[in-house]
Amino acid sequence: MEIKMLTVKLEGNKVASRDVPKIRGYLAGRFPEYVELHNHLGDGKFKYGYPVIQYKSISGVPNIIAINDASKILIDIFYDVKEIDMKDKIMSILEKGYILKTMKFGPSEGLIEYEFLTPWMALNQDNFEEYVKASLEERVGILKKVLVGNILSMAKGLNCWVDKPIEAMIKLRPVEVNFKNKKMVGFKGRFLTNFVIPDYLGLGKSVARGFGTVVKVKDGGFV
Repeated sequence: MEIKMLTVKLEGNKVASRDVPKIRGYLAGRFPEYVELHNHLGDGKFKYGYPVIQYKSISGVPNIIAINDASKILIDIFYDVKEIDMKDKIMSILEKGYILKTMKFGPSEGLIEYEFLTPWMALNQDNFEEYVKASLEERVGILKKVLVGNILSMAKGLNCWVDKPIEAMIKLRPVEVNFKNKKMVGFKGRFLTNFVIPDYLGLGKSVARGFGTVVKVKDGGFV
């Protein structure tokens, strides 16, 4: 199948990955009527499922990606947005670049190699304890299972029918992540899977905040 991806690049600005949630927070506060921007339903309730609007720092440039119908929301809101209040500074939006692409998405015949540009948040409280107690071989098995689950969740969230088993091979290393002022474990590195993932979509927890962003590897070299 195919999906549509609209990328809004806030040209002329530089942000670190840690500042990405500030952009999300500002837009969520200014446009609370668009649940897709923030996934909060009110009364402490949260909209679960794969985020169709994702905030990224790509080579230091703020990028916001919208999938399928959510692209209309980005076009609507950025017509009026001239600056973003990031609490510690005001980011002026002098130039906006819009890129709309139709991308292949779904199961593939062969394995494709990807790399995590930003830490993959694979573990929750339950499987973190299992991971810590596990042997090296068992840890690989846990992460592969989580990765396949993340891919299937993404596919389900974007209405993609998966008609074959999803395979995965991983070559990852743990990295320390400061998430909501807590130190957590994320993972960076490469993986192979028989699923087509468009560049800059995310896998795992906190995808909307830019974690787990993947790109295809062009030089190979996994083995």
